[in-house]
Amino acid sequence: MSDEEIDGLCEGLTQNAAKVRHLRRLGLRVDRRPNGRPLVARVEWARLYGPKATEAPPAASNGPRWKTPAGGR
Repeated sequence: MSDEEIDGLCEGLTQNAAKVRHLRRLGLRVDRRPNGRPLVARVEWARLYGPKATEAPPAASNGPRWKTPAGGR
């Protein structure tokens, strides 16, 4: 993500270490640039806050599970 986007997420924070802590509390994986600024991959942001998959997981069936007896009747 760009520095401007990260600064927007960390509104009010000025120290780079505080920005890193804040972003990690949001659940993002944060690396640091050589100058100390936080570095967040756009894919990482999309993983947590991007559009979710529209396909729902299969529903669990709580109905009867009919099985034949082991004797093969």
